Amino acid sequence: MQIRMNLKTKLLFTLVLGFSFSKCFGQIEEKINKPSYFGFQTGAIIDSYNSFGVRAFFEYQKDLKKNWQYGISLEHKIHLFRDATDHPNSLAINLSLISYNHYYKLKLYKDRVFWTCGLGAGIGYVYFKDYHKVGVTANASITLNIRVTKKLFIETSPLLVLLPFNRGYYSPMNVSTYPNLWAGTFFPIGFKVRL
Repeated sequence: MQIRMNLKTKLLFTLVLGFSFSKCFGQIEEKINKPSYFGFQTGAIIDSYNSFGVRAFFEYQKDLKKNWQYGISLEHKIHLFRDATDHPNSLAINLSLISYNHYYKLKLYKDRVFWTCGLGAGIGYVYFKDYHKVGVTANASITLNIRVTKKLFIETSPLLVLLPFNRGYYSPMNVSTYPNLWAGTFFPIGFKVRL
């Protein structure tokens, strides 16, 4: 029995056979794992409900292409005292915020000193006494990163004393008689570890 192949069939057979050999015997390319980080910050936070508290901020960050990063963060404020601003009324609230963030790294000195500028969105949870409220939030941040060792970074406000904050939050949620929510961090300090 004789098998006759036309030119198209021969070409197709050669391509399929070549593709199969390249997949079976070709070199395996390893995916380059981009670095990831875990960060912790503390400091103070003041909100539009005239409440001042201590903050705990945790974030997982991962490098993307070039200078871009993404992060998933949890911020929690424990109320210390009210009447922190000049508002006539105040609420003694606690605050929890979960956000998905995107950052851009602005290098100041090689990979040793850089700013991360970011925007994010997420969900906020406000509670005091028997009152609970959940709403969407948006945030903007700029953080100064200083590399101490190959895997350890110090994180703080972008211009240390001149701008003693690094992150601000906004939400359209209304709590009690207060419209909207904004919150800002003050004197943040923390560290970031490369995993």
